Amino acid sequence: MSDTAATLSGECFPWPTKDALVDCLAAAGLNVHIGPYSVRVAELGHFVFRHLGGDISTPTIDADAEDVETLTRDAQKVSSALATAGVRHRLAVYDADENLSFYVHYEWPAEVQP
Repeated sequence: MSDTAATLSGECFPWPTKDALVDCLAAAGLNVHIGPYSVRVAELGHFVFRHLGGDISTPTIDADAEDVETLTRDAQKVSSALATAGVRHRLAVYDADENLSFYVHYEWPAEVQP
């Protein structure tokens, strides 16, 4: 059995620049680690914004945690930071059986055509 009982998937539209993403997370008091193709929320080490650039892949947000409650709390913190900065996004938390446990969004368009 895996140590991960909760997973998160999410996206932003449009995807913010790395600098804008770092700025909005930092403005909310979150510490970040900046990699060449990702931004990781330091105190929420499982929370990663991935953008491999160009047409290599679609940018994503992913995370995992030992339980749904922890990941839900972390998702709310990140969502609040993104919403405060006006970044459209959606975050979905799933339990170990892949059932949707929590969903939050900010101005998520009904239909997004990237």
